[in-house]
Amino acid sequence: MEGKEGSNTRWLSKKANIPYPTLIKIESDTVTNPTLETITKIAAGLGVTLDELTK
Repeated sequence: MEGKEGSNTRWLSKKANIPYPTLIKIESDTVTNPTLETITKIAAGLGVTLDELTK
């Protein structure tokens, strides 16, 4: 069974239209410099602005 964190990541993956493995890499700091497009999609998926996301 997948933990709550994995469920949240899968939800965001679908909401932001970003591949699940990409989000896992960002969360685990494997990807340390995601593209602006990816960050924008994450913000939109969470329903926040880029400014709010990066604070």
